[in-house]
Amino acid sequence: MSDFNPKVALIMRSDDLIDQFHLKRVTVDTSFGPVDRCFEGYVFDVPVLLIYGRFNGQKVPSDEINYQQTIEAIKNRGASKVIGTFVVGGINPQMPQGSVYVLGDLIGITGYHINWNRNQSFHNAEMFEPFCPELTKRVCEAAKKMDFPVKTDATYVSNYGWPRIETKGELEFYNKMGWDVIGQTCDPEATLAKLYQMCYAAVAVQIDDPNSRSSYIGDLQKKEQATEYVESIKSCRERTSKIVLQFLKDYSDYDCPICKKMARKNKDFREFPDKYYE
Repeated sequence: MSDFNPKVALIMRSDDLIDQFHLKRVTVDTSFGPVDRCFEGYVFDVPVLLIYGRFNGQKVPSDEINYQQTIEAIKNRGASKVIGTFVVGGINPQMPQGSVYVLGDLIGITGYHINWNRNQSFHNAEMFEPFCPELTKRVCEAAKKMDFPVKTDATYVSNYGWPRIETKGELEFYNKMGWDVIGQTCDPEATLAKLYQMCYAAVAVQIDDPNSRSSYIGDLQKKEQATEYVESIKSCRERTSKIVLQFLKDYSDYDCPICKKMARKNKDFREFPDKYYE
């Protein structure tokens, strides 16, 4: 499929989508090595690149995932519109397991580290609006057609790099701040998409909620049979997949006037004035 030109890239785990639309597995070369978890083909006549998750084989802590390799693979295949899907933790006790969101903002609460290719020039990403307004609007339109509620303009808290689930005190604080969900992988993925001047949107589904976590721990303390406090990942991902499929079914190509022009490159930057080398 060397002449295949994907318009939309999806970062998601969906066996059903791959099988239903007979997507072909391909390998995409990057400066970090090949990415062999890529699938290409047409979904409702839209040429799509699907990257199966964010792990190259073995699961590792979130700060050891090579996010730039994934985004570079998308860039190398020529796709400029990216939708990421996420399984997240719930913050608001009023929002039960399985609640679905289209993200509108994010909060980074931990330090970041990315595997930057030192052979490429570097600049800071413009993250005032971390998600592309036009692409996000179209994803929201698809979400309105679902037979389950979807909260739009949701705020994602990124605790990137922490190999643990958040504490009760953290959740209470985040809820007071009005934030919606928490996870470890939406950023720096969103930042890297911005650095490559891509349109990026995100859909998330929460696998747990504070009430169910509290009940689970309470049952353990009472030495009673503790029931699972998370919804199955499979059922969660089915909801995000439905939104993505509806988006592709409704898709019409367009040019984004913002993301491909957005960069904070300083063309006048010099590491050291030449005159001081004399």
